[in-house]
Amino acid sequence: MSGDTIMEVLLVLLLGFLPISEVRGAIPFAHVFFRQDPVLYTLGLVAGLMGNLAVAPLVLQALDVFEKKVILKGRGPRFLRKVYRRVIDYARERARKWKKVEFAALVAFVAVPLPATGAWTGSLIAYVLGMRKRRAILSVSVGVLAAFAIVLAVVEVGSTVLKALFGLPV
Repeated sequence: MSGDTIMEVLLVLLLGFLPISEVRGAIPFAHVFFRQDPVLYTLGLVAGLMGNLAVAPLVLQALDVFEKKVILKGRGPRFLRKVYRRVIDYARERARKWKKVEFAALVAFVAVPLPATGAWTGSLIAYVLGMRKRRAILSVSVGVLAAFAIVLAVVEVGSTVLKALFGLPV
């Protein structure tokens, strides 16, 4: 594997991790970079997926540390602590009636491959709603896997259609 190829795989991994692109951006880039080589294409897809799957554990841990260090220990501005507590308490109170379907609802939310519906936002929602960490990670991960399958199918079908209709080398 050349240095350029390694950089391209790392770029796909980074795109999978970033909040703007996630798997919605990583898969098309893997397709563009590696479509000629099935082994590299698979490696690129796995890199993008792994980048996106890493989001939930990291975000949930970071939010937990932020809450403990800044909010609960009183190190942040009083106004910020007060607003934070109100928002969290309000959201968790409203979410109690949805406890039975929160897992499936979060999976569906993350699975929809649209802007602001990925692992980053899903992790934030899970945290605000007070989901247990393991359950939240599992829910977000299942949603990421579903989004991965949807985006991969769209990219592959779209590529095939463009090739058939216009003879484009995609």
